[in-house]
Amino acid sequence: MCGIAGLFDPKGSPCLESELTAMQRALLHRGPDDSGRVIDGGLGLAFQRLSILDLERGHQPMATPDGRFTIVFNGEIYNHLELRKEMQADGRRFATHSDTETLLAGFSREGPEFFKKLNGMFACAIWDSKERALTLARDPLGIKPLYLWRSGGRLHFASELRSLLAAGAPDALSPAAVLDYLAYGYVHAPSTVLAAIEKFPPGHWLSVSARGAQNSVRFWSLPEAKTQARVVDERKAQEELGSLLRDAVRDQMLSDVPVGVFLSGGIDSSVVTALMTRASKTPVESYSIGFDGDSVDETAYAEIVSRHLGTRHETIRLPADILDALPDMIACLDEPVADAAILPTWRLSVSARRRVKVVLTGEGGDELFGGYGRHKAAYVTETLDKLPSWLRAAAAPAARRLGSGTYFKSLPLKGAPSWALAESGPRLKAALGVLVPEAAAGGLTPWLAGYEGLSGLNGMLAFDLQTSMADQLLMKVDKTTMRASLEARMPLLDLRLVDFMFRLPPALKVRLFRGKYLLRRVAAGLLPREIVARRKHGFILRTGSWLRSPKNAIAADALTGGALAVTGLFRRGALESGLKGLRGGSSRADPDVYFRLVVLSLWLSAIRAPAPAGTPSA
Repeated sequence: MCGIAGLFDPKGSPCLESELTAMQRALLHRGPDDSGRVIDGGLGLAFQRLSILDLERGHQPMATPDGRFTIVFNGEIYNHLELRKEMQADGRRFATHSDTETLLAGFSREGPEFFKKLNGMFACAIWDSKERALTLARDPLGIKPLYLWRSGGRLHFASELRSLLAAGAPDALSPAAVLDYLAYGYVHAPSTVLAAIEKFPPGHWLSVSARGAQNSVRFWSLPEAKTQARVVDERKAQEELGSLLRDAVRDQMLSDVPVGVFLSGGIDSSVVTALMTRASKTPVESYSIGFDGDSVDETAYAEIVSRHLGTRHETIRLPADILDALPDMIACLDEPVADAAILPTWRLSVSARRRVKVVLTGEGGDELFGGYGRHKAAYVTETLDKLPSWLRAAAAPAARRLGSGTYFKSLPLKGAPSWALAESGPRLKAALGVLVPEAAAGGLTPWLAGYEGLSGLNGMLAFDLQTSMADQLLMKVDKTTMRASLEARMPLLDLRLVDFMFRLPPALKVRLFRGKYLLRRVAAGLLPREIVARRKHGFILRTGSWLRSPKNAIAADALTGGALAVTGLFRRGALESGLKGLRGGSSRADPDVYFRLVVLSLWLSAIRAPAPAGTPSA
């Protein structure tokens, strides 16, 4: 796990070393073990390393023996040994056992087509000194981040948005992205909340040459609905899922440094932990987070799993006033994400980093196996749609009564884009009330254009996998763990698992109003029954009551006297009256939107703070 940055001027204007150094300095926390850079005319590559594989010889930038290709690479390629064996059979020799060299060798032989063979998480830049061309690529699911800034014909890229700000990218907000953020709590790709900076899309590669040519290609996409199996033997599906899970966990445990696990006590992280213990010769290091006060606490379940599996377990407890630490921890975020779970995830990362350098997590389980309420409602809707109209009219009310949660109240649930627009409705109305008219004029639909055909359960899963998971959940995990110089891996997002699950019929994912059906069948042979059968919970911090507290000077300062006031996008009187209404018990002010506003204000202040001291070595 590392941080990469660079810039390329196709016209050949010399790369400024001071500019590259500033970009690199902003990434020091992502890779404190080693650093390097390469400058070749108008091309500059910078790298910060967190050493995981081949600790002695994995230095980057890394070049091919003939010097033609040079790479900077952030991430891990889990099938790199398999790919390496194929090249060795053809006579290729390797000087290290790092996955960086495998990726570089494969690209030098096959070009961008090699990206299709990779199973892992990655963002990379590869320079071809002969053709004077730069190629960027990002992993299929967007586990590793990559940001772009285009200015004056030059292309800047980096693992973090702040690295581009260090290079001089303007920090003006995008009104449309702000509206998107207030409605959903994060910004959908390819936008960021800053107008000048974009997210490079997952599963794509981009080539830019000195000849002025640019070529962007999508090299991976989810299996289409027409290829999904309609009839599947359940027993064989369970066996195959179990085998794929074991392989994914084993492959992602590959490391030359200690590996631990984030264990929440939910079924996803518990299955990962169980498979780790079977693959490990020593007790697994597991970590969970607990809450004082009235927040949801799952540590009892994590401890049940730990005792059952024999892990070396550590519980980190957070005080009831943990939200007061938000200003100090906002630096963890490279983009504003209004998810209070950034606080426990960051604290968990700091504690785990004392003993391990890599952790496995259960991220992606809900999006892959069907764990959210909307997934169950989408499946019921899909089932109802197959019934004759007269029977559907009678069955729909019964389904609404049997199902739990707000999603079942609106059955039949329409396709994913319609659900997303309906979900954002209350937030959007509240956001429009605090924005100036010019900023409120933007729409929320542009990013939805590519998802119009997604319906039913598999459509909803595909939608979530490519939107909220990529732009919110994975970004949050990457930025909080990397701020602690800790690598997080997600075995449930192994591409073999993703491909397999999207070829299965919906009935193997949701059954009798319960999600994760097939995963639970596999888990039954690994975990105590009370873990397999329990319903989903998550990190829940009481942001509404925190905002309403009259003693909360943080929220008051952020909303009335903070960075929002100078953007020109917000009506200050509306912000002040909204906060007053919240604290007065008014139901008109939406606490979710006001928490998002506080996070945005604190984030703007953080990115405009002076850069940390320290200069990376060449």
